[in-house]
This record gives sequence, structure tokens and C-alpha cells, in this order.
Amino acid sequence: MISFLIKNKGAFMSGLLSSGMFDSFLLEEATIQMAATLNLDGHLNRDFFSKEVWDDPQKRPYEYATWSEMRGCCRDFIKGKTAPSAFRFVLHLKPEYIPRTLSSVADSTKEAVEALGISIRLDSAGIHLVTGIAMKAFVPDKNAEKVWDRTMQHFLSEKEVDYEIE
Repeated sequence: MISFLIKNKGAFMSGLLSSGMFDSFLLEEATIQMAATLNLDGHLNRDFFSKEVWDDPQKRPYEYATWSEMRGCCRDFIKGKTAPSAFRFVLHLKPEYIPRTLSSVADSTKEAVEALGISIRLDSAGIHLVTGIAMKAFVPDKNAEKVWDRTMQHFLSEKEVDYEIE
């Protein structure tokens, strides 16, 4: 796990909410505190989908909504003259990107990985992006975590996000 303090807040927020910068992620949850608080649960609702769609992995490939589907809702809630007092977004890398991301990790460790995630939060100190990894089982090998941390450092640098490691 590594924590990044985002230094270019405006550019980062534009990338997060108005571009495809994080479209390789799924939304687990979002909380945005403005005059009112918006809480979004990214889990897809079974009752919303027909049985045909729900049971077909081609039509419903994920457990969570994609960030690209949800970012407009978050942007619309945030837009205006007053910035949020706080927010928190929990995102997971789409499962199809995990094998390539962890290609240098032992197969037994890769198989134990449930999700590669990030938490993006705004508080009084600024915007923080924190990496995280969810495992299906305990493995003593911590290489997956190290690879995910380096991947996010590279990702942020590639997207020209100015940050410092906390």
C-alpha cells in the first residue's frame, strides 16, 4: 500500500471526472459531501436486470458498475462554484487487466488476488490516492502489492499527475 498526495488538484479532478483517465476501473463506492451527501454503491442490482442479462457474462461482465458509467453522475453532483467538503471514491481495476498488471508475480500469488484497488479521497489536507489489494487467501508473498504500487506510480506519472508519496 502506498499513499500519494495529489498536488495538481484541478487537473486531477478534471481527469477523474471529465476524461477517460480512470475508465479501466470499476466503482465499488463513492461518497461526496456537499450541502448534502451523495452515497453511491457500485454493486450492480440484480433486480434491475433481466435474468437473461444477469446470467450472461458477456452482457454483465462485472459485479460493479464501470467508472465510465458512473463518473457523469459524480461530476454532475460536484459541479458548481463550491467545491465538495470531502469525497471518497473506491475503485477496482477491471479484472481483465489484472493478469497483465501482475505478469511478473508468481502464479500462486496471482490466483489469490481478488482485486487491485485505489481509494481517492479529499480531506482538509488535500486529495489522496491510496493503493490497496484484496486477497482471496493469505499468501506470504507481497510482490503483488509492490507491483501494484509501482504500476500506480507509473500510471500517475504517465497521466502527468503531480504527486508526492506520503
